[in-house]
Amino acid sequence: MTTLIALKAAEHPIKSVTVFKSSKAEVVRTFKVTVDKGQSKLEIRGLSSSIDTHSVRVSGLGDVRLHDVVCTVEQSRSGGFAASTLDDSAELIRSLNVERSAIEKRKAVRETEAQLLNKYANSLNGEHVAPTQLLQFMESYVKQNQKILEEIAKFNDELRVINKKIADEEKKTKTKKGTSHGRVDVVLAADSEVQLDLVLTYIVKDAQWKPTYELYAKTDAGKPSPLVKLLYCARVNQHTGEDWNNTALTLSTASGGESRSIPSLKPVKLRRRVFNHFAGAPNNSASFGSTKQPPPQQQQAQTSAFGNAAHTSGGLFSYRPPPPAPATSTSSFGGTPTAAPSVQPPPAESDEAFEQVDPSEANPPADGDTNPAPTEPTTIVNETPVAVTFGVHGQSTIPSDGIDHQVSVAVLPFEAVISYITVPKVDARVYLQCRVKNTSDYRLLPGPVRVIFHDSFVSSTWISDINTGEYFECTLGDDPSTKVVYSRTSKNTKSDGGAFAETTNTTTYFTKIHIHNKHTFDIDDLVVRDVIPTCEDKAGQVVLRRPQGLAAAKYGEVVKLENGLSVVWFKRDGDVVKGSHDGMFEWRWKVAAGAKVVVEAEWDAKVPGELPWAEVTLNA
Repeated sequence: MTTLIALKAAEHPIKSVTVFKSSKAEVVRTFKVTVDKGQSKLEIRGLSSSIDTHSVRVSGLGDVRLHDVVCTVEQSRSGGFAASTLDDSAELIRSLNVERSAIEKRKAVRETEAQLLNKYANSLNGEHVAPTQLLQFMESYVKQNQKILEEIAKFNDELRVINKKIADEEKKTKTKKGTSHGRVDVVLAADSEVQLDLVLTYIVKDAQWKPTYELYAKTDAGKPSPLVKLLYCARVNQHTGEDWNNTALTLSTASGGESRSIPSLKPVKLRRRVFNHFAGAPNNSASFGSTKQPPPQQQQAQTSAFGNAAHTSGGLFSYRPPPPAPATSTSSFGGTPTAAPSVQPPPAESDEAFEQVDPSEANPPADGDTNPAPTEPTTIVNETPVAVTFGVHGQSTIPSDGIDHQVSVAVLPFEAVISYITVPKVDARVYLQCRVKNTSDYRLLPGPVRVIFHDSFVSSTWISDINTGEYFECTLGDDPSTKVVYSRTSKNTKSDGGAFAETTNTTTYFTKIHIHNKHTFDIDDLVVRDVIPTCEDKAGQVVLRRPQGLAAAKYGEVVKLENGLSVVWFKRDGDVVKGSHDGMFEWRWKVAAGAKVVVEAEWDAKVPGELPWAEVTLNA
């Protein structure tokens, strides 16, 4: 005979939850249960409806034998009622309503008793009742009426408590997302009566987490302190139908519950490409032993502002490259070079085991495209994914409401380098920027960062994947104690080219930027950014005169000027072209307390025609 044991999941604690990045979570529940000698069947109901029915594991059995485990998700009846009668909120509301009805009936009885007593008292008069009897009745009437009023007040208090419980449960039911219709049946066999701490582990979906951060900075004696504090948090969201109450929460970047297997390799054949008989030449990929050389790839030259090509080893401004040398093709083993590559006959068939072919390029090239230009090599990178696990300190409670709940992972103290950066051409304010090095043992995952400076929110930013030893940057707001004035002037000069030359228009631009450090301390790292125009049209030319030496400098090369001032080209955020700066540069300087400094730039824009060209600011 099998002993049936019914268990309600909500009455047994969740020991731990591990949330994965794949919108899944591993839940570990514990059940204290006593099984009799022989076979017992445990019916565990009220589990999440999002349960993976093939992920259930049962442990903690000791010498008890496990005969069967079955996991199912019960369907809902029409009208939205659960097939299981163990829905917590519904059962609690039903029992509270029954209790409220009983109290209301008892209250009604007492109110009727009070009405009858009052009615009887009103019917008495001196003709039928002796004075001594009237006094005795009055004493009894007062005591009984007082007792009735006390009981009615007690009933009202009980009704208020019950009504509040019902309202709270109804509110919880409305905010709760997900259902708990999951069921697990476990069949056990024991040689004697034994008490078990049964552990049920299973995977559920509809749970996720994402990192978020708060960076706290402050001042020390009026100066931004290099010591900052990063609060590492996580926002956990779940609507599995189960409330995770007072549980040990773990956050993992792994994709739990997904099957893994060793990938298998497939054989690869190297065969000859299909020959284009109509064009009379092979396609771009020659067979083994071919001496044909592809045409040399022309080097792409950078263009200066308004279109002049810059020398590849110098800056973008006022340089022209020499004319390109004619392309030649050299046969193998020192053959005589020719002006154009010769057409090679199709190679003979080979009996070797390795042939050259690419199934994706089996079709011959179009007519006239017998010698396509060489393409850049393609690099494919597969990086080993790294799984990181974070344990949340203490016990956490995450209800099944589909709302983000923020939990703290760690508080990380960092040291930062504070810079004062201004872009006066766009905004004549100085911004504080801190560059933070991740010196912790934690890997900072991509996520938003809220910056709190002096207990006030100042900005939001986003950080990418930051490993230990890498840097990230945040803005601490603007600095009102550093004043910046930006001015720009220009003058225009026309030159007559004569009868055989075109008229040119030269505009000389002057920018002057005044910076006043009103602080009582030195600004160690002041960065002033500006830009001069560039042009894609070869008819124009830009000649950069000041800062001196910047025109001939390469990208990233620091040009030293007087009094500790330096200038360097920089690229915009997200620029993937190595060495490209699009005319943007920055001054770097240390400014003493109370000092006033000036930085200047000058350039000529030489364009053909009577009228000067217009500058266009790009959004990208």
